[in-house]
Amino acid sequence: MRIARTAVWFRSNLRSLGRFLHRSLTPSPEKIDTRNLEFVILAAGKSTRNYPHSKGLPHKSLAPFGSRKVIDHVVSQIIEAGGRHITIVVSNEAVKNAFEACFVREPEIENKFLKKGDTIGLELLKSLYVPENVEIKYVIQPEPKGVGHAVGLAYSKMKNKERSIVMIWPDDIILSDRYTTFPENRASIYKRAVERYVREGGRGNLVITRRVTDPERWGVVLDGFYREKPKGLKSADAGVGCVIIDRDVCAELAKEAKEMDSGKKIDGLVGGEMIPFNAMNHAVERNPKLMRVRSEPMLPSDTYLDCGTLEGYEKSLLYTLLTESKFNRTNFKFLRKIMPRIERYISKEEKNARRNGRN
Repeated sequence: MRIARTAVWFRSNLRSLGRFLHRSLTPSPEKIDTRNLEFVILAAGKSTRNYPHSKGLPHKSLAPFGSRKVIDHVVSQIIEAGGRHITIVVSNEAVKNAFEACFVREPEIENKFLKKGDTIGLELLKSLYVPENVEIKYVIQPEPKGVGHAVGLAYSKMKNKERSIVMIWPDDIILSDRYTTFPENRASIYKRAVERYVREGGRGNLVITRRVTDPERWGVVLDGFYREKPKGLKSADAGVGCVIIDRDVCAELAKEAKEMDSGKKIDGLVGGEMIPFNAMNHAVERNPKLMRVRSEPMLPSDTYLDCGTLEGYEKSLLYTLLTESKFNRTNFKFLRKIMPRIERYISKEEKNARRNGRN
């Protein structure tokens, strides 16, 4: 039995071992230079897939996630990856104001926590602040014209056109295992992807991927291109969470977004919306060596959380309350205490469902 468990562990960590050996033998700069990267968070949607949890919220990424909110976790991962330039694409001024309120410093609340001796509350409040050297900007996308349009809009507002864009879906959360065997794998996948992108020259396109059994439901990386929902099992490396888009592709998207806003017909729309992957693939066709789409795969030790659906968000909330929360120990003790009651409740519900099904 012990040998079998060892074999399973070895197979699941083989990729991690290979990456560890490769990076150990590959010289890398002491500090990753991310000045030519703009991190763009897509937060202009209505979030109806998360109703009723997101109803009344300006955006679903403002929902709780462990002891913080989804957006706080996303921004902290960006900062860990070295990101200093962040753009949040929102739908209107009210949503922008709601996001701004998330990051504003509140010394009067800090003093209140200090007087009460609430060190946990004070620590959590301060964890929401962004460092002074991190710049957060906002771009308004008043109509839902697609992810490609949002990226093009963000790029058109950037002063430094030499920056590539790290496009982030805030409802795809990937948590690294802080206790995994290999220390370098404890960093967030954003950090691993950004370090690789910069190390390989800071050009081209890179997609964070995870292995899936149903690639026809996903966009996948295949032979240096990004293919949307391919027919047949050609690749199982589905794009999730984050895509780094070369600045030349961003410039093309900005041009198309401007044309779309002027009423000009744009080719390659999906459901009436612009996607960024047509422009990426066109760039690959023009210059396969420089612009090819690379895959940065999730590791076996990473955990993927889909906060973009009602069921997925509830699972994510349960997971983070037991792992990411400051109260995870007491949450776990409480769960163990009430588990027998929960099991009885679920058992009764299942019996009732079967009985109603027969009737």
